Amino acid sequence: MTSQTPDAAQPPLPARIAVALENDERLDPAVDALGELTAPLGAPGLGDVLRGSWLGHALHPSLTDVPLGLWTAASVLDLVGGPSARPAAQRLLGIGLLSVAPTAASGWAEWHRSDRPAQRVGVAHVALNVAAIGLYAGSWAARRGQRHRLGAMLALVGAGSAGAAGYLGGHLAAVRKVSTAHPGLTGASELRSADGDLASSVTNPLKAAAVTAALPRSAGKRSDPTTVTSEDVHEALVAQHAHLGTLLHHARVAAPQEHAAAMRDFLSHFAGHVAVESQLIHPVVPQVVGTSLDLGRAAEEAGLAQQIKRLEEMDSEAPIYRTQFGLFEEAMTKHLSMEEGQELPEMVNRLRDDHAATVMAALTAVIDSAPDRSGSYARMLDEAKAQVRALTHE
Repeated sequence: MTSQTPDAAQPPLPARIAVALENDERLDPAVDALGELTAPLGAPGLGDVLRGSWLGHALHPSLTDVPLGLWTAASVLDLVGGPSARPAAQRLLGIGLLSVAPTAASGWAEWHRSDRPAQRVGVAHVALNVAAIGLYAGSWAARRGQRHRLGAMLALVGAGSAGAAGYLGGHLAAVRKVSTAHPGLTGASELRSADGDLASSVTNPLKAAAVTAALPRSAGKRSDPTTVTSEDVHEALVAQHAHLGTLLHHARVAAPQEHAAAMRDFLSHFAGHVAVESQLIHPVVPQVVGTSLDLGRAAEEAGLAQQIKRLEEMDSEAPIYRTQFGLFEEAMTKHLSMEEGQELPEMVNRLRDDHAATVMAALTAVIDSAPDRSGSYARMLDEAKAQVRALTHE
């Protein structure tokens, strides 16, 4: 008899549900409406306090322990405390209901700093919590009317709803990293460490090696600088994707007065990335030109450029800007994922080693010059493309 092992690549059902919620665009109207309704909770000042900036990490997870702990204790008393414990159970329920307001406020403050997929999960998280609160409020009212058995049953159903909400909250915090943290504790919101070492900020060893290969100025020297292969370029581009994701995350969580600078930093690096790909990578994949892959890539890149232009024209403190930024972040994530899944593997099979060395040199050059680019994204992209052309014609 052979034992069956679960497919390690297949997440369990609750995780698949959470991911499905992330991709469910039908939740977007609710996201937009709730975003406007709760906007003051995410604003500078109050939002910083609610997020726990003064603590060094998120306040919300600590606050959730208060109502959940009180409600759980009430159900324990219902099950084992007997009639004499009924007044205490009712008081625990009431105190738990009073603690909901600050807990929910801190959660909304975190929600406003998250991207669009996470906000969709957040909407479902809120709906389940509202159901739980309603059930616990009904339980308290039933007990007040001396219907203690009904009150105990409603509390147990409320525990189920709160547990489901807690799972989605855990998905957001543990999997999607929707949680305030001081940069000095995690380093997640800063690309470079204090000594300028970029490779040390990449936790994946393969990506760290790729950054080392692509960015010798900041990440040290290659052990064999005379040999550059298509695999090296592949790893460097994947690492640069992680680089861009970190910069975009930094722009999302930056304080309002720092957002413009963080966004410019992202766009200047993205312009360099696009310049290298359009000038040196796309031409070496000739058999996909004119196919659905090529047309889809062109449409995606044009769409990203349009989204960037729209963001540049908007007031970054307007509620609609946050919505647009979330949509852009989602589109960017999908674009980079498609590149890694479709285009880059094809490139590995077609890129000659002599051309690979040119691509690697261009990647290094555009990243080194990123701090010097300024103006609109269109202007930065033109400058980066001109730099790549000049490099390849030297």
